[in-house]
Amino acid sequence: MRSAWRQALLNAYWIPLNFQNAALLSIVIPAMLLRFAGVDHITMLALLASLVAFISMIVPPVAGEISDRLHRAGSPRRPLILIGAVVNAGALLWMMVTKDPAAFTAAIVVATLGQNVSLAAYSALIPEVVPRARWGAASGYQGVGTLIGSIAGLAVAGLAGPNGSGAVLVAAAGVVLAGASTLLAVPEGAYVESKHVQVSDWRNFALVLGSRFWTNFGLTLLGTFILYFFSDVLKVKDATGGTALAGGMSMIGAIVSSVAMGYLSDRIPRRAVVAFAGVPMALAAIGFGAEPNLRFIFLFAIFFGFGYGAIVSTGWALAIDSVPKLGNIARDLGIWGIAANLPMTIAPWAGKWMIKAFGSELYLGYRTLFFAAGACFVLGSAILLVRKRGTRAAGPA
Repeated sequence: MRSAWRQALLNAYWIPLNFQNAALLSIVIPAMLLRFAGVDHITMLALLASLVAFISMIVPPVAGEISDRLHRAGSPRRPLILIGAVVNAGALLWMMVTKDPAAFTAAIVVATLGQNVSLAAYSALIPEVVPRARWGAASGYQGVGTLIGSIAGLAVAGLAGPNGSGAVLVAAAGVVLAGASTLLAVPEGAYVESKHVQVSDWRNFALVLGSRFWTNFGLTLLGTFILYFFSDVLKVKDATGGTALAGGMSMIGAIVSSVAMGYLSDRIPRRAVVAFAGVPMALAAIGFGAEPNLRFIFLFAIFFGFGYGAIVSTGWALAIDSVPKLGNIARDLGIWGIAANLPMTIAPWAGKWMIKAFGSELYLGYRTLFFAAGACFVLGSAILLVRKRGTRAAGPA
């Protein structure tokens, strides 16, 4: 699994997974909530964002443990990936025809369950198939897949507009099934006994978890309410299109840095690459709050993307580096996912409080939110700078 084509094929499923996340959480779900009469859309969005994050936090460790046990017994990981994809796609189509908030919420829950079962088994493929010395490069391809999916999701949802949410959901279901089918052409690695391959230790793993927590806390503060920021503060008539354009600008910056940082992280300490990535992200977040003007917002978004691309491309390899043993890789990457999803459970409520706590001074609430996001990025980087090198056989920590 060394050639560019094989690396791309291995990482292709990241595209639909991130297409779904970018389109739904940033645009489709907020836009569809506006259709329900008598619903406090900010509170409801915070509730749904937290619910999705909570499910995404508790399901992967369990599904990963199941995948590890089945793989240990000689079963491939692909069936669990495909089952999760089918459940996910079916729930996306159900979401399209819901008529009330309760059914809408139920459909989101089922889609999230399916996605995370699929993701838990899929996450273990890279470290089992790719040689350890090339984990950084593989993570770069993973980053590109993530960014392509995110850009496509934002673009399709933005172009569809507030009345095209149904079409976006159909597209999301289709690409999830198509992406999962590419794994039929991917060879699987053999199960690796835990006692034979120790990669790092629990102290390193905990520090990476802490850094990931604060980085994702900041990302969630920025991402959850950005559509309402365009609508309520910037007074953009097409807030859906504005959100998609800003997200697209940040993804362009991210693509520039993603693959290069993945390869670079195979040659210098990955923790340094990820720590440095927090700097442009923090400066951009502070810029959003200091100067909420459409003339500058998109420039800030591109600058933000430079750091985000390094986080996406290198953070995955850093996580694999920090997993204690390869034999429990799916379970432990599921545990690592807690650091990604726990802040998504808490941050929407923190963001809601910041926005609402200032009453009529709505801009001040969003300014506080953006400054807090910048502080989170700084903290996430600082934690990595004190990280101790773990025990591993090859490649930089």
